[in-house]
Amino acid sequence: MWAWAGRFSSCFSKCHDFTLLRRLFRPEVTGGMAEAMERELSRAVEARLSELPVCLVERLEPGRMLVLAGGNAGALEGLEQACAALRLETRARMRTEAVRLTGQEPDIRSGAAPVISQGLAGLDQSLAAALAEACRVARSEGNGRSPMLREFREILELGRIRAVYQPIVTLRSGQIYAFEALARGPVGSVLETPAMLFDFAEEIGTIFALEKVCREAAIRGFASRNRCGRLFCNVHPRTLLDPAFTPGETRRLLDKYGLEPRNVVLEITERHSVKDFNLFHRTLDHYRNAGYGVAVDDVGTGYSGLTTIAEIRPDIIKLDMSLVRGVDANPVKRSMIETLLTFADKVGCRIVAEGIETEAELTCLMRLGVHYGQGFFLGRPEDQPAPLSEAALVVLAAGAERAADGLKCASPIHDLAERPEVVDAAATVGEVKQYFDTHEASHAVAVVREGRPEGLIMSQHLDKLLSSQYGLSLFMRREVTHIMDTSPLAVEWDTPVEVAAQAAMARERDKLYDPLLITCRGRLSGMVSVQKILDALACVQVEMAKGANPLTGLPGNVAIEREIARREAGRIRTCLVYVDLDNFKVFNDVYGFKDGDKAILLTARVLGDALSGHGCPDDFLGHVGGDDFVLLCRGESVDQVCGTAIEAFAAASPALFCAEDQARGYIEGQGRDGRVGRFDLLTVSMGIIECAFAVPVTMDELGARAAAVKKFAKSTAGNSCVRDRRAPLGLAEAAAAGER
Repeated sequence: MWAWAGRFSSCFSKCHDFTLLRRLFRPEVTGGMAEAMERELSRAVEARLSELPVCLVERLEPGRMLVLAGGNAGALEGLEQACAALRLETRARMRTEAVRLTGQEPDIRSGAAPVISQGLAGLDQSLAAALAEACRVARSEGNGRSPMLREFREILELGRIRAVYQPIVTLRSGQIYAFEALARGPVGSVLETPAMLFDFAEEIGTIFALEKVCREAAIRGFASRNRCGRLFCNVHPRTLLDPAFTPGETRRLLDKYGLEPRNVVLEITERHSVKDFNLFHRTLDHYRNAGYGVAVDDVGTGYSGLTTIAEIRPDIIKLDMSLVRGVDANPVKRSMIETLLTFADKVGCRIVAEGIETEAELTCLMRLGVHYGQGFFLGRPEDQPAPLSEAALVVLAAGAERAADGLKCASPIHDLAERPEVVDAAATVGEVKQYFDTHEASHAVAVVREGRPEGLIMSQHLDKLLSSQYGLSLFMRREVTHIMDTSPLAVEWDTPVEVAAQAAMARERDKLYDPLLITCRGRLSGMVSVQKILDALACVQVEMAKGANPLTGLPGNVAIEREIARREAGRIRTCLVYVDLDNFKVFNDVYGFKDGDKAILLTARVLGDALSGHGCPDDFLGHVGGDDFVLLCRGESVDQVCGTAIEAFAAASPALFCAEDQARGYIEGQGRDGRVGRFDLLTVSMGIIECAFAVPVTMDELGARAAAVKKFAKSTAGNSCVRDRRAPLGLAEAAAAGER
C-alpha cells in the first residue's frame, strides 16, 4: 500500500504555502481553490487508480489531500510514477479555475511513500510514517518526480516523440487548408498525452528542449508524407525567449526536409503570459520577415485576450473550443464569435474554430462566416493523411449550395431561438396562472409531455378565459391540456428563417403573432417570437441594399465575392471578365456627372443584354463601382458575350457626345496627370482571366491578376478584349509546381 500526499500552494510571490494564500485572498477564493483541487484530484484518481482493490481520497485540511491506494505487488508496480502523474493531471485540470480565481497558475506539490506494515498491528503508526515521508518528499526539491524524470530524459535523448496531424478545413470550400502537428509520447506511457509532456517539461524547465524535438518530428513527418497545405507548429511563448533559442534553427530543419517558411505557421498558445513583449516582438518580426505565418491559439481563454492579439498581430486567430462547444444553442457565444470575426476583418487576419464535434456546431459556424474549422467532426489527428468524415463532407457541400442563394435569409430558425418556458401537461390551469403572475415578462408557455410539445398557452388568452363568467370556477383546477392551443406552429431547428416566417404569416388572424416552437427531432429545443423573425429579415434586407449598386441596381462587391466563393466551393471552372471604360474621368469632367451616369448605365445595359442573349443560365454580372464591372461566365460563352458587348457599345456610345466631338473624334480636357490635352472618345476594355478553382484562390491573387490583365487591355487603342495567356488560377498542377 502507498500513501500519497498533495499540498496546494500558489506561485504568487514564490510562496508555496496555502496558509499565506488564505491571508492574501478572500475565504471564498481559497475555498474555491481547495474545492477545485479536491474535485480534480478525485477525477484524476478515478481515471488512473480505479482498478486497484483499495483506492481512497481524503481531505486532510483545505489544500492538503491524502490518497491511499493498495493491492497486490503486481497491481502496485509503477504506482509511485502514477502518483507523480496525478499531480500533473490535477494541476492541468484545475488550471482554468485557478487563473479565474487568483490570476495565477496552480502549483501542486506531491510525494509518495509506501505503507510498511505486517498486519493490523501498528498500522496506524505505519500510516502516519508513510504520510510524513510523503509530505517530506513533497517539500523536497525533487518533488517525487524522479521516475518520470528518467522516462522524460529517455524520450528526449532517444527522440521517442511522434507527430500526428489534424486537418484544418476551409469552411467556405470544404478543402483542407492546413494540418496542425500534435505531439504524442510513447504509447502506454504516463507521458503519452501532450498535456502531461508539456506540463512536466515546464515544471523542470526543459520546454525548449522538448519543443525542439517535437518540431523536428512534426516537420519530418509532414515532409515525408507529401501533405498538401500548410503546417501549424505549436510554440510556447517562453521558447521564443529562451536564451538557447536560435532563430535560424527552424530554417535549417526546413531546408533539411525540403520545405519553405511559407509552408509553416507558428501557433502561439495564449495560455501563458508574455512578460517581455519587446524581445517577443523582435523574435516574431524575424519569423514574419522570413515568411512564416503566425497564429494565436486558445483565444477566449488565458491571460490577455484581445490585448495579446493586438500585441502579437497574428495572421490567424484560433478560437478556443470553449467558445465553439454548443455554439449552435448559445446566442451569447454566437455574438462573441461574430464580434471576433468583425475584429479579424478589421485587422486583416483569419479565424479558425477549434473543437468542432457536432454537425450543428459546424453548420452554425459556417453560417456565421468563420473562415476555417478544426475538430473531431471534421477529422481526427492521424499518423497518415485521411479524408474528411462523410458527415462533414455532407454539411460542407450543403453550405456551398446555400452560398448560391446569395443574401437570402437561409439561416436556420434555431439561430434566433431563445430558451423555451414550459409547463408539464399534467399541470393545472391554476398553476399556469400562478406562473404568469410570478413571471410578468412571460407571455407564452409551451405545454410539454416527456420533452415533446403538445400545445401553447398565451397569457392574454388565459386571462380572457378566466375573466369570463364562472371562468375561475370552471377551469382553475382542470388540467392545462383542456384550454391550450393544441396546434401551435412548430418547426424543426434547421428550417430557414424565410420559410418559418412565411408559415407564421399564413396562420389564422388570432394566432398571427403567437411565438413559434422549435423542435429537434420532435423534442422541444427553443421558442422564437414573430418580432424577432421580422427583425432578422429586416437586417437581411438592409444587407442586400448595402450590397447592390445604387445607380445600376446590379450586385455590388459583397455579392460578387459571394458568387466567386460559390464557384470556388463548387469547383466551377469560370472566366472572370474585368470591364473598364477608357477616358471616363475626362468624359465625366467635361460632360458632367449626369452624362457620366448615362455612360455607366449604357455600359450596364450593354453587358446585361450580351449576357442574356449569349451567356449561360448561371453567368453573373456585377458592378464593382464607378465605371468598373465584372462578368463571371462559363468558358464556352465568354468570347461571344464579350464580342457582342463590344460591338453594341461601339454602336451606342457615340450618342453620348455632342455632334462637334463626334465629328472630331476626340474631346479636350484635363487628364489624371493634370495636363490639358486631347483624349479619344469613350471605349471599353475587357480583360479575361480563367479560373480553374481546383485549389483555393485568394481574392488578393484574383485582384492582382485582374489588375495586370486590365492594364494590358487598356494599353490597346480603341475597344479591346484581351485574354490572359498564363495558366488558369487555382489549377492543381500549377499549385503543385509552385510548391516544388
